[in-house]
Amino acid sequence: MAVDLTTGSYDESGIFNKHSEVSKPVEKKQTEESFGSLKNFKVLRILKENSATKSIVVEGRFTGDVRPAIIVVEKMPFDTRDLPQLFSSDSRLELKFWNNIYGNYHVYPQNGFNGISVQVIHPATESDFLRFIDIPILMVKESKDLYENVILPHIRVISKKLKYEDITTIKSTDPRILYSESNEISAFVLLKDEPENCYCSNTHFRAKAVISQKDLLSLRDLTVSHLPLLIKLQNKCLDQLSYKYGIPAAKIEAFIVYPPSTFPFHVFFETIEKDCKIPAEQAHHLQTVICNLQMMSDYYKKVTLIYSVPEKDPLLKGINDHETDTIDEE
Repeated sequence: MAVDLTTGSYDESGIFNKHSEVSKPVEKKQTEESFGSLKNFKVLRILKENSATKSIVVEGRFTGDVRPAIIVVEKMPFDTRDLPQLFSSDSRLELKFWNNIYGNYHVYPQNGFNGISVQVIHPATESDFLRFIDIPILMVKESKDLYENVILPHIRVISKKLKYEDITTIKSTDPRILYSESNEISAFVLLKDEPENCYCSNTHFRAKAVISQKDLLSLRDLTVSHLPLLIKLQNKCLDQLSYKYGIPAAKIEAFIVYPPSTFPFHVFFETIEKDCKIPAEQAHHLQTVICNLQMMSDYYKKVTLIYSVPEKDPLLKGINDHETDTIDEE
């Protein structure tokens, strides 16, 4: 069960609404328990801390209940309507540093100003814990040989297991559609794809261009024959997004993520200013991809790619076994 104990500008589903937005009513559900306070919660361990997002995740138990619980505590975004309360005699200032130009203070405003978002997950399952526990990551040097013998078979397996969205079945009335290209050779559809739990600026957006070619699984499959498609896709999508959101194309980045985790093959388009960043080694900028293919027709068939994977990723066993076999053969 997840219970939202927030106040202020959060609605009952835990979604923060901007001042110009009207909160959508959420159907109330009957639950076995609710929490008027957290006084009966005992902290067992800290699962995760993030100073950038000003959040902390803890595991604990409620008194008289052996089932595990996870509580996510996070500072709420500022509500500009409350600023006059901050700049008033009601706020207590504690001086930390001062010179003839700069002054640093800790400010303690009224209780209503500094709200905290609290999400309770109870009982928490193993999958819930995996969402919050930081798992060590390792760097992988993927050569042409490693790709063909280990990575490609893995990609083929997961592409069959995961839900595969056929763009030909997407209806023209789908609200996610921003643009579609129906040409048989270069068919693709541009869809809205906003990330979850993103406290981004009002000008932020993300979209993805999904390509209909089912044999195109990843960056590794791209060759010079795909250049017309990639160039057309880049130009059309940048033009459409720039026009729709009133943002210069120079402020929009287009990139392909490798290794892929979702299918079919797609290209992301996102404003440069964003909070949720993809690891640099996994994001391959579309313009760079185009230039590499113009330079060498089968560039991505041969190049060694570097990226990170979680230490517990089952793919690592296949990689380690392959490297061991290669050493033994030598």
